[in-house]
Amino acid sequence: MHGRLQSFRRNAAAWVARRVFPHADNLVAPGELPRGGIQRILVCRPNHRLGNTLMVTPLIAELEARFPGAEVDILGSGGATASVFAGYPSIGELFLLDRRALRRPIATARTIGRLRAKRYDLVIDAASGSSSGRIASGMAQARYQVRVEGTPGAPAHFAMRPVHALRVALGMPGADWPSLDLRLRDAERATGMETLQRVLRAGPESGNAPVLAIFPNATGAKRHDTAWWQRFIAVLTASIGERRIVELVAADGISRLDNAYPTYFTSDPRKLAAFIDAAGTYISADCGVMHLAAATRATTIGLFNRTDPKRYAPVGDGNAAVACEDGCPERTATRVAALLANQHTGA
Repeated sequence: MHGRLQSFRRNAAAWVARRVFPHADNLVAPGELPRGGIQRILVCRPNHRLGNTLMVTPLIAELEARFPGAEVDILGSGGATASVFAGYPSIGELFLLDRRALRRPIATARTIGRLRAKRYDLVIDAASGSSSGRIASGMAQARYQVRVEGTPGAPAHFAMRPVHALRVALGMPGADWPSLDLRLRDAERATGMETLQRVLRAGPESGNAPVLAIFPNATGAKRHDTAWWQRFIAVLTASIGERRIVELVAADGISRLDNAYPTYFTSDPRKLAAFIDAAGTYISADCGVMHLAAATRATTIGLFNRTDPKRYAPVGDGNAAVACEDGCPERTATRVAALLANQHTGA
């Protein structure tokens, strides 16, 4: 019933978007967005999921490169939004919708009212198929509008689609893509390293073995159980050698590995990212924390059994998506071991 209700709400929002905003007079055709005179920008990505918010960071980097003197406001959702963009000096005001915006019409109306009180040179609907994003971008007071939806030649990966849409609008195609990046500060990295060393001292003595951070949690069918991870870790460490393993604990505070390894928990995305950055290597199923790891300097390996890695693989040099759709932890571990061995040898 809950799933059908959610589907009904999405379809209703899509119907409203099509009827209320069937066509925008300010929608920019390919090559028609001016390269100058853009000072005030609004990016619409109202989604509460951490991964979807992180996948907007390449667009912000692209905007800073194309319009270095502009200020970028963001219409988002979720408590992590402010943390994700804290390292970007171009960010101005954050307009945050509740994840259940339709159930809180008064609060939603107030947020949209604040947004409509401002005038923008450019608004970007940064999501594919998001009715809420389309409605919000259609309501914003802007001279020009760019949409990801319908942009020709869009790349498969969701993080690159808004960058591509902006480049198409500017008539400036490019083959190089910005990475996900939290832009951790030196002080944050130092604190992350100090925290990692403190956590490791609580575990078994393992000398100077490399550190491996594992987040054994995910939503729904993407999650692997404790037995799966135990078999995966056994084969992986037999293949690549001893590792000082740290388990990153999910929001519920419960270890998925029976507290067999030192654990780390924080509700602060930037502290978690700094910890992963210090660890240097990270493995999990496809999830928001995987994208958080990809936004650091750590080598990030994502395990994919349900979602499409072409759309959601961890972005960045050295990062990789590994198929585990057959459900076999031993075969998955062998694939991951081969990847890590190639990176170690520079192959």
